[in-house]
Amino acid sequence: MVCKFHNYMLARVVDNGHSPDAFPVTNRVKQSCVLAPTLFSMMFSATLSDAFCDDEETSIKIRYETDGRLFNLRRLQAKTKVADDSVHEILLADDCTLNAATETKMQQSMNHFFHYLQKFQPHNQYQED
Repeated sequence: MVCKFHNYMLARVVDNGHSPDAFPVTNRVKQSCVLAPTLFSMMFSATLSDAFCDDEETSIKIRYETDGRLFNLRRLQAKTKVADDSVHEILLADDCTLNAATETKMQQSMNHFFHYLQKFQPHNQYQED
């Protein structure tokens, strides 16, 4: 599945709204590279955020504030100055854990992820041998 995800991949760097032509991705980060966990976390987090953007059922809700007062739980009960967010995955170095308490929830998460990855099927003239 991972190889299929990268076969015939094209990339484009967008800088300040300017988007040059796409170029083929022909290189990869080696397994022992110190950048691998960071790049994996960024790419996988963006992928999962996009895949689960409309699914609030399989996420964990988090309420937080950013005023620097940690551990003041009474403040989190307020209606103002707090933010709510949803977490779908836990990224650890170069690994990922989907949040699921039951087998059914895990299957729902995997179904969402599978349907999202279907968008990346190669739609070009190349055929795999």
